[in-house]
Amino acid sequence: MLVLIATALPSCQKAQPAPVTTLTAMVKKTPLVFVPGVTGSKLRDPETRETVFGQGINVVVPHDGGYGIALPVTGGGHAGLEAFAVVDRVSFGFTTVEVFGPLMELLEANGYRLGDMEVPRVADTLFPFPYDWRQDSAESARLLVERLARLRRVRGGGLLRVALICQSTGAHVCRYLVKYGGAPLEEAASGRAGPLPWLEVTRLILIATSNGGSMRTLRELNRGRRYVRLYGRVLRAEVFFTFRSLYQDLPCWRRDLFVDTSGERLEVDLCDVASWERYGWSAYGRDAARRISRSGRSDLFGSEEDRRRYLREALDRSKRFQDLLHRDVVGFGPTLYFLIQDASRDTPERAVLVREDGEWRTLFTGDREVERLPALHDRVTTTGDGHATMRSQLWLSPQEKASLATAPIYVEGGHFELIHDREATRHLTEILDENWRR
Repeated sequence: MLVLIATALPSCQKAQPAPVTTLTAMVKKTPLVFVPGVTGSKLRDPETRETVFGQGINVVVPHDGGYGIALPVTGGGHAGLEAFAVVDRVSFGFTTVEVFGPLMELLEANGYRLGDMEVPRVADTLFPFPYDWRQDSAESARLLVERLARLRRVRGGGLLRVALICQSTGAHVCRYLVKYGGAPLEEAASGRAGPLPWLEVTRLILIATSNGGSMRTLRELNRGRRYVRLYGRVLRAEVFFTFRSLYQDLPCWRRDLFVDTSGERLEVDLCDVASWERYGWSAYGRDAARRISRSGRSDLFGSEEDRRRYLREALDRSKRFQDLLHRDVVGFGPTLYFLIQDASRDTPERAVLVREDGEWRTLFTGDREVERLPALHDRVTTTGDGHATMRSQLWLSPQEKASLATAPIYVEGGHFELIHDREATRHLTEILDENWRR
């Protein structure tokens, strides 16, 4: 979910540049678009041009626990911010941590020409897609379609062929685009939307993606996240609560997600508002609710009824969105799918619910109470990349599975770091070579 800033920063190490692999003339013919996951784009104030998220100080020490980037739950607002660039690197103190900069440099070294999706030029072939990752993924797909339409006009109209690299939750945006273009969720659900007739995605490359969602996302929604251990501030749980895209990375399609301390299954619906209220998740947790009450930020968090209405809609959209991604569609095109994933790490598959002193606690893989009980750890943990389980990585529709050009490629890089891994980037450059054949 939280791209690689989340785990790269604590290591305080600069990523090693990936090896350069010479590509063929395909790079001169087929534009390549890179779509990062949540937190992978910088956000700024459109009037002052001040960067609010994506630079060192506002990642390490987010202002007011991140309230400055929260979205109003009453709907429609963008908190006055705009996405303007993909995060290339983050600097703080004397340390610089590479994020997506090395990938862009690798592709440029292989002959791609960096462009801007806002003002594309006909000779440009490499386009990072910055977008407001807080928003609904179907909305982000609509924005990407608008940008691709600009590129199509610049290239003279007609059929536009592009390749897409999607990292982490960027896959939700890309897969929706391939199936439904930029159609609203309601139009796609009614069967009135399908693949765009003027767009052909030749290759869809999914790198470290949680196609079927992740229980780690529930953990971040529930607890917030500290980007730098020990001295960094926490991006608060109630801030995550306002990010509409995160609910679409919850595994709402599963009904076996919770157990008690004995490992026995509990019948709990992750995507029922009553569950969030009962178990004190996210904005319904005692500490988060107290902070909301004391903040006086009704412009962000509304009333109790506003929050309930917002959550109900977000969870409902999550279920419909995932159903649409897992559905086959008429007119599905000749896109070749590629998976570059990791299946070597302990990954949360379920959560433990325990009641203590009249309150519920939710425990996950990595928590001390879970790790000290091997049987419980094994019950809630499986293999994956630390964020997405293997089952989630492979959660594709029948059409998409039939479009896999190769078996999934597994590299031991981890969800957040995989895009820096030498072996992963070697596979990526091979996939992009025009001489590649199924």
